[in-house]
Amino acid sequence: MCGLAGSVGPAAASDAVLARMTSRLAHRGPDDERFYRDGPVAFGFRRLSIIDLEGSPQPMSTPDGELTCVFNGEIYNFASLRRDLAARGHGFRTNGDTEVLLYAWREHGERMLEHVQGMFAFAIWDRRAQRLFLARDHLGVKPLYYHWDGNTLVFGSELKALIAHPGVSRSVDLDALGLYLESQYIPSPKTIYRSVRKLEPGHALTVQGGTLSVRQYWRPDYSSKFEFGEAEALGRLESELRRSVQSMLVSDVPLGSFLSGGVDSSLVSALMADIAQRPIDTFTLGFHGETAASEHTHAQLVSRHIGAKNHVLMLDPSDMLAALHQWTEAFDEPFADPAALPTMLLAKLTRRHVTVVLTGEGADEVFSGYRNYATRVREERISKFLGARASPLRYLVRALPARARKDRLVRAIGEPRSRRYVTIPMVFDRALHAELLSDAFLAARETCMADYAERFFDECNSSEYIDRLMYVDARLWLPDDLLTKVDRATMAYSLEARVPYLDHRFFEFCARLHPSLKQRGRTGKYLLKKLAEKLLPPEIVHRPKQGFFPPLTEWFSGRLKLEAQSALARLDARKLFRRGALQTLLDEHYSGRRTHSNRLWALFVLESWFQRYAPDFAL
Repeated sequence: MCGLAGSVGPAAASDAVLARMTSRLAHRGPDDERFYRDGPVAFGFRRLSIIDLEGSPQPMSTPDGELTCVFNGEIYNFASLRRDLAARGHGFRTNGDTEVLLYAWREHGERMLEHVQGMFAFAIWDRRAQRLFLARDHLGVKPLYYHWDGNTLVFGSELKALIAHPGVSRSVDLDALGLYLESQYIPSPKTIYRSVRKLEPGHALTVQGGTLSVRQYWRPDYSSKFEFGEAEALGRLESELRRSVQSMLVSDVPLGSFLSGGVDSSLVSALMADIAQRPIDTFTLGFHGETAASEHTHAQLVSRHIGAKNHVLMLDPSDMLAALHQWTEAFDEPFADPAALPTMLLAKLTRRHVTVVLTGEGADEVFSGYRNYATRVREERISKFLGARASPLRYLVRALPARARKDRLVRAIGEPRSRRYVTIPMVFDRALHAELLSDAFLAARETCMADYAERFFDECNSSEYIDRLMYVDARLWLPDDLLTKVDRATMAYSLEARVPYLDHRFFEFCARLHPSLKQRGRTGKYLLKKLAEKLLPPEIVHRPKQGFFPPLTEWFSGRLKLEAQSALARLDARKLFRRGALQTLLDEHYSGRRTHSNRLWALFVLESWFQRYAPDFAL
């Protein structure tokens, strides 16, 4: 895992600017720092050594100097690609995966992306063609940001690298800010800055001859379902998941797994131990207190069952507040998923023992793990009739007051099918923005989260409604919340996280499974749990989904109360909200009339971001 930065344009970044951009990524790569220049191109690189520790420095060029690459991530099938490329006459000097990307480009050009399997963000400079090529992995495990002003492209692994470049404006994108208030994160391709974009998952970017082009190179196919029965499906699932896990065990440094005690991470850990045929290291957070939701006892049961060495960090929930000062350093734009706090602390513990961990992210979006999916499918049986194009209710709903339209079923009746499911979570409902946001802020809004959800709902080619819901979350919630959380929280401590459920070949296999193998009645992850029954104790496989939710209500009534009130007063002065709107939230919360903990947290994080990155901002 590494950090990359660079630019291409009429005037390449100066040595000082390139050094400053690259140094901002030191946490992503503490082992080495190097630079490359060639005419209009400048690359900077920070390396976290995982494979071929001494033999694969970056930026890496071919011996003739025609191709140069900077690369963040891992190519899990690099050994087989290397053999294929060597058979085609390409010579290799290293034992790592970076050099494979160079010769894959030489052999296949942009079609190289049809051959690589892994998590990645990389840039290749083709000197002869005077072409810069950037790509991000299929499902967005690794981040990649860019700025384009029509002449110069600036790119990097994190926003903090880009804003170190003098040509990148820090002007805040109010539309992106409104999206954040809806959902606690900013969806791709937007960022908090108007001049910076995220390269979307499964997309590639080319700059050549002063022209920038972006294209989608991968989209899973849901249309052609497998016809085999449950027994064969189970066998195929085990084979595919085992292959994915095994491919991610390639490492020249110690590795382990995050183990929560839930079925997703437990199954990954069990497969790791079975494949490795030796004890593995697992890492778990536990929480003190009778009211604290803690899965550490379940994780310890799993670790004993698979013969792992489990490392447990026990915390009082209030201990997580100690990580708040690192929050705005790790997350360069407003990001309010409170689960990032325990993830950061777990990463800090884990890095003392290993450099790589496997995680369980993605299983819920692949196997219908959220109860929300089954609920939405049931509700759609009603809303598809009451909200049909010819139904008068569809138009009556739109005339209701905003607060009445907040009801999920009522909202669904008033929306076309492709906009009924947005994503998770919903913090400040869009229907209430008119009474919450200032006129100037409202005037700057161009999109809403439903616009993004509709795009992905329509992009999915499945005839099954539940497939489309999962795909919406796989393109929104998964990359821009869950994977962002894991990447920033782990890389803050130079820890690489790998995600077996999001190997794109495994994802493609699961897309072709019939939804009845995922959601069976009220049971989500049906087939995955059948596999887990072979490897895990039954009390782990069939216990209710738990997770951990920081005690926000307790925090805002105690240690954060005065700090939050002060933060909201500063935020109110920025003229983003209607006069008195934030005070009303506070009054309702502290009087007990309503609970606004998640909303207060999102506002508190937003003001913390302003204090760090845009202290003078106001409308």
